[in-house]
Parts: sequence; C-alpha cells; structure tokens
Amino acid sequence: MEDPIRPSKQAFKAMYERGYRTWATLSEMAAGEIHLVRDCLSHLQSAFPNHPYFPRNLIVDKSFSNTVTVRGRTTWITTQGSCDLPPFRDEVIIPVASSHPMTVVLTSNPRHPAKILPDYFGREESNHIPVLILAWAYILSARWAELIPGASSPEYNSNQAPLGDSTELEGPGDDPTSMVVDVGDVDDDAARWWTAILDAEGGWNALISSDKGDLLCSPWSTRIKSEQSFVVSANVKLTHPRAAKDLPASFTTACRYLSEYCHYHSIAEQSQAALAATLLIPVAKFDNRQIELPIPQLFPRKPPRMQEPTQTPPAWDGGLHQLDRLLTLSCNARATKALLNSVFFEPDVACNICGAWLQGTFAFLDSARAANPPSAPLHTLIKRNPNLGFLWLGAFITGAQACCFREVRQAWWKVDLSAAAWTGTHASFIQELVPNVLPDACEISRADECRLMYLSHDVNNTNTPLFPFAPFGSTAMEDTTLDVRRHARCGATTHGLEYAGFTWDCLDGEQGRRSAPDGMVILGRSGDTGPSWESAIDVDYAGLEVEEDDEASEMVTRNIFTWLRGEEGFPVAERAIREHEWIDNLDSDDDGPIEGEVRSSVGGDLHG
Repeated sequence: MEDPIRPSKQAFKAMYERGYRTWATLSEMAAGEIHLVRDCLSHLQSAFPNHPYFPRNLIVDKSFSNTVTVRGRTTWITTQGSCDLPPFRDEVIIPVASSHPMTVVLTSNPRHPAKILPDYFGREESNHIPVLILAWAYILSARWAELIPGASSPEYNSNQAPLGDSTELEGPGDDPTSMVVDVGDVDDDAARWWTAILDAEGGWNALISSDKGDLLCSPWSTRIKSEQSFVVSANVKLTHPRAAKDLPASFTTACRYLSEYCHYHSIAEQSQAALAATLLIPVAKFDNRQIELPIPQLFPRKPPRMQEPTQTPPAWDGGLHQLDRLLTLSCNARATKALLNSVFFEPDVACNICGAWLQGTFAFLDSARAANPPSAPLHTLIKRNPNLGFLWLGAFITGAQACCFREVRQAWWKVDLSAAAWTGTHASFIQELVPNVLPDACEISRADECRLMYLSHDVNNTNTPLFPFAPFGSTAMEDTTLDVRRHARCGATTHGLEYAGFTWDCLDGEQGRRSAPDGMVILGRSGDTGPSWESAIDVDYAGLEVEEDDEASEMVTRNIFTWLRGEEGFPVAERAIREHEWIDNLDSDDDGPIEGEVRSSVGGDLHG
C-alpha cells in the first residue's frame, strides 16, 4: 500500500540526485569565476537598498537585564485588484546590546581560515584581518553610540597594548610571545587608539545601562585570547601636550585611523573582508560560541611600487546610511542566520522530501571534490546567491558556517520574511504568488491553501510557517476554511505578499521607509542554475540513506501540518495523514479518531 506521506524510494533517490547535481553544477560554475569574492565585497557599498536603518530617535526597551531592544513593524500588502483582504503588519524586535564582549581567540590551528581563505590569511602577503576586525568592531560601536539613545560613546580604560618605536620593531621577530603591528607615522591620539583596540583585555568600552542598572556592551565589543600579545609599532608625532585623560576617537576619527593604516599597508580589500567578518560577530554571540582567527603573520611593510597618492582613500566610501543598513542587519543576528541558510531552500521541494534534497546537497558539499581547492565551498555558496556573498565570506572567516551547516542538515532553520523582503531573498514557499483558481476547481494545492490562510491573517494564522518547505499534495476545496474558499475564487488580480514598508517605534511617533515600487514577492534568486539535476554529473551515492528514518522531512512535515490543521483539525480525507507515524503524536483536542468517507485528494503526485 502506498505511504500517504513518505515518498517512494525512487522519488527519494531522484531528489537526492537533484540536490547533489545542483550543488556540483554550482561548484563547477564558481570554479571559472576567479573574482567572486572580490565582486561580493564590492557589493558591500550598495547591498540591500531597501533594508531599514536605525534612526536617531528610537524608543529603546531597557527592561531586560541581558539586552536592550528596539522595535518596528513591517507592512504587507496581500492582494492586487478587487479584493477586501486588508494589509497587515508584523512586529520586528532587534537586540542592540549584549551582556558580554565577544571572545576572539587567535590560534595557530591550521584548519582555520588560513587554509580556507589563503588570499586573505597569508601566503606571501601579511594577514591583517584580525587587526582590522578589532578596528571595525570599535568603529561600528562608535556609530552605534551615535544612533542608539542612551548608549555611551566608546571610552578608553586603563588597558593598553605595549607601544614601541617603529625603528626598533619591524614585524615578526625573535619574540614568540608578541605580534608587532606597524601603524606607521601617526600622531599620539592615533597611537593611543591602536593601543586600546589591540589590548587583550579590551582597552575600550561602549556601554548602555538597562533599567535594572546592568551595564551592557555594544554588539561588537571584543576581548582577545591568545598565546601572543599585540605590540604597537609607531613613529609617534606629538601634536599636543598629554592630557590627564585621553579623548577616545569618535566614529569619524576612528574611520580616518583605519583608512591611514589600510593605505599604509595597501590592504583596502582585506579591510572590506574584515568588515564582512565584523558584521557576523553578533551571530557568534547568538550561537553562544567564540570566534577563532589565525594568529596574524605581519611582515615588514614593503615599499610602494609607485608614488603613493597624497590623499588617503576612506576606509568606507559607501555612504553613511549604507553603513547604517549593514550595522542594523548585523544587530539582527537571527535574521542574518535566516538569510545565510536561505541558500539551501529550493522552491519546489516539498516538506516530505526535503531531507533527500539536503542529503544530496551535503553529500556533495562534504566531498573531497567540493573542497578542492579549500576555498571552493565558499565560492559555491556565493554563486548560489551572490547578493548574500559577503555574508558568507564573513561567516567563513568567523566560523559561522559550521553552525549553519549543522542546522541545515537537519532542516532546522527558521524563516524571517522581513529580512527576506529587505534583501530581495526568496526564503520560503509562503512568499510565492497564489495563482488564480478556476471557478469550478474542486481542489487547491496545500501550499496555496497555506498562503491564503496566512494572507487572510486569521487570529490563528498570524505567524508565518516556521520552516521554508511547502506541504505536499492538494485539499478538496470543501475541506478548506471559509477564508481560503472565498479568496481562492475572488476577483483579485493576484494574492501574494508585497512588502509595503517598515516603520520604527520612535520617540516622536513612527518613522518609516517604504520599499521600492516593485517590491512584490521575490520569485527567484540571482545565480540560480535552473534544472541542474538533469545534468550528466556523476552522483556519489555514499551519502544516500533511503532506509533510514528521514528525521528532517518528518520534523518539517509535522510542523507545517500543525500550522495548517492545528486549529480546525484534519478533514476526513486526510485520515491516513493524521494517523501516520510522522503526525500521530500531535497533541490536539480537536483531533480525535476521524470517521466518515474520504472525499478529497491527499497526495497529488508526490510519489514519483
């Protein structure tokens, strides 16, 4: 007898092959594009123009002891044409403070980014990434203090990295306990800044106080853990008598110090990569883990090959509001993770077979073929969605990719529709348009049934389905809710989520930003390879586990049917689904034994 939920072995194998071949094709395409990383870094200057950014007059909730939050609301239009479905709003809560600094561990572990990203972590060139991350952490914190009401600008404390004369200290020497950072000709204020940001215990604090008196830190505050300590090498020019208390660098001044350092060492591209990594610091805190980076290998500065320009290029030239967008996204670690994991969503893969898709995906990504060269997995992920490429670069530098992969293998990642709209990302089946249904149609796909239920926004369906994969099969129209039947046949031109804007909760009322006029649902992704599963790529079946319990598909299937049937219960036609072992342990007062005649379709074409 045919299983009402599980796909056949043939269908499972075919989906495994599709997953494997999709990612193998992406890997082959990425191998021929040598500028993928450079291109994704250039995207930092213009990424996500519809993403909101913090205004200066936010209402700040300081009632928690371990964080501070701000709020806003996304507005969604649900229909076009003659339909009375109203818009609705979703609340977005973003944490903007942390209970503790992030620990950055400098390690000699050869497995870390030095192997994955040799262009940035040194073969012949110096690796400045750890130094630059510490600089960007201060810069973002200084800008955060300008935006978040009640936050204090960075202050220096008594901790300072040692400062030496540049004529005596020139890069890696005989002392195995120190890392010499040559900052060149600087004034005394710049030298003081470098000694603050490079001190192991943290030479600066950017704080905000909760209503309970707890001192919380900026989302990018850091502490260093290393067997070697930084030593700042500088030719210091005294510009004024030493004050009793050093004046900490402002956001603008810190940007200038970083610009001068990057110009001095000709490392502008490394600075962009470091910014991408710094944006992922809140994700590491969200995952409750440390960040490991390779110990810098800082060789003596090479003389410039040509005459240097008299004007130092800025560390950031993408505009202040663009940096604010990235800062706002960075604070929203849950959304950042949802965006990273969205590259593993495939629109027409159903919930009951998503485990096969993910098995095939990781059968390839775990293979030696996928990791040759070591940077190939990063390039493959960038190719899947280039718009998110710089986030994946930051993830690989900070180690976030390992946690993402663990979650995705189990299909355990949550959808963030607001972040998807802000970034133009196709992240869930719920975003797709509902096609017009013929007046005499007897059934509707369960995916469209879910979409109409969510768009109708009944009190029981105000939350989006947790996971991105759609339910399989169809439901008889007579077994759907009144809202679904009504809107499936109403006179609307289209039904579907359209992002209509975002408003912040501000001290002087709401402050908003509308989307671009063409903000309709995202229906595809940049870099999508199309039907690559039909290619002739040889598949390695070592990772195929047809006989094992497909826990990923089971979990996602149970979740979507809980969302779909949790209030109204299962119709008679879905008796076999309700009593299936994947579903049967649902706790619902409405779901007693189902009696009556089976009327509607339950499976569609899911059995291949």
